[in-house]
Amino acid sequence: MKHPFLLLMLVLSSIPAFAASSVPPQTTQDRAEGNRLIIDGKPRFISGMNIAWNNFGSDVGNQPVEISKFVAQFKQIRDAGGNAVRWWLHTDAQNCPKLNDQGQVTGIGTKTIDNIRQVLDSAYNYGIVVSLTLFSFDLLKKENKPSYSSYDLERNYKFLTVPANLDTYINNALKQILDAVGNHPAIMCWEVFNEPEGMLSSNASGWGLDKSIDYSHIIRFTAKIAAAVHKNTKKMASTGIHGFETQTYFPNYTNAKLKEAAGGDNDAYLDFYMAHYYPEWSGTDKSPFHNPASFWKMDRPILIGEFPARDWPPSGQTWKTSMTVKAAYEYAYKNGYCGALSWSMTESDTQKFGNFSTTKPALENLYAQYPEAIRPTGTVSSSSRASSSSIAAASSSSSRLSSSSRSSSSSRSSSSAAVSSSSRTSSSSTAISSSSTLQSSSSGEPTPIMVLNSVPSAKFQVRSLSSGTLLVESNANTAIHLYSSNGSLVQKLLIPAGSSMVKVSVPAGIYVVKNAQTGQAQRVLVR
Repeated sequence: MKHPFLLLMLVLSSIPAFAASSVPPQTTQDRAEGNRLIIDGKPRFISGMNIAWNNFGSDVGNQPVEISKFVAQFKQIRDAGGNAVRWWLHTDAQNCPKLNDQGQVTGIGTKTIDNIRQVLDSAYNYGIVVSLTLFSFDLLKKENKPSYSSYDLERNYKFLTVPANLDTYINNALKQILDAVGNHPAIMCWEVFNEPEGMLSSNASGWGLDKSIDYSHIIRFTAKIAAAVHKNTKKMASTGIHGFETQTYFPNYTNAKLKEAAGGDNDAYLDFYMAHYYPEWSGTDKSPFHNPASFWKMDRPILIGEFPARDWPPSGQTWKTSMTVKAAYEYAYKNGYCGALSWSMTESDTQKFGNFSTTKPALENLYAQYPEAIRPTGTVSSSSRASSSSIAAASSSSSRLSSSSRSSSSSRSSSSAAVSSSSRTSSSSTAISSSSTLQSSSSGEPTPIMVLNSVPSAKFQVRSLSSGTLLVESNANTAIHLYSSNGSLVQKLLIPAGSSMVKVSVPAGIYVVKNAQTGQAQRVLVR
């Protein structure tokens, strides 16, 4: 008879590794707030790098993940003072999800969920959060695929262009993934696309595409996947926009356009923007490192999702701007962005783009100056007051406005070169103290410092209308206090019982609108 201890060991050895996460699912609601992402109750400035894959298009699928590589990368980021990475999942659908000849999704890889869980568990152990990028423009770019790849251009094209096929992905793949790991506390966000603008007909030749699609397909994909994330998790949704061309790209991702593309679904919105910058192709007018976040006049926070991981330009080259990578991270922190992720830990052309070793000093420098902003020790819900270093309020890019009231490639292409639709007025809602102080950004614009507290659930919405008008909505007899950007009280209002809203005419500027009874507050930019 075998020894009982040996029997126990035999039983344990028969259980697949990482069959279930040892990390409990998150129960708090994440959100983008000012120039911070509040993840699992902690407001963070995102400081890190892209991985973006260890096995292009095959980190998920039927193959086991090479977890040792991820563990080593997470340790490097943690030791350098960083807190985040960006990782690609399906990428070009060469292994996952499974597509039939009609472009319909029939399922996912046998190892997909287990691989994602292993990576997230490892990230959690090192205090790293992960932007999970679902797809890339590589869906329409053949290139060279490995022998085990099931990449099929025609299937991918049908997947992207036949509306019903997206539903098969959400029902037969995404929901399984979200049910299993969707609320893992190591998730920064679910990111729909990497540079989907690369699939546009207008960009086809420059990106080396084999097929191209219309923007309507990209926006429909983004909208419906974002809605699924918001309905099924407590996590945020974003997408990796190709560049900072304000008039060209950002306007396609407004709440109104995403809601329309998802058939009127109020959950179809992005919590923050994520956009990329490559100085080889874009000058100061499209540079997030030469213009503060407020410059783009966006209606939600912006994270710089890709940029060179080394000082630029490289020796012997002439690019449209120049900067040290250390200065780039500092500029992002001081000028209203909610984070910066350089490209990349696995880039083969390190002379041009850099790698971890070239970014490491920048991560160390930023953490040495702002440790609590990058690795906060307190939480929004447990602390009645947050330090000014851990939560800086945003400029105009952070006005969380909406009419919705949801309580929820292989290498860089040669032409490759971010307020939620919801105030999330749930138990995770925040308040701003009437005694909030101010600091000035490097651009000279005053930036309110938020003091966050838990507040009761209540309907409270603020919207900026045209011609310097604020629309304040509430569901009860409510006293409203309006503060200017310098913290002074501008006006006291009363929304009487039986009335749902009040219009207020104010000069252009940044305001804090506070429900005096519940403490709920919102910042808003009035133009």
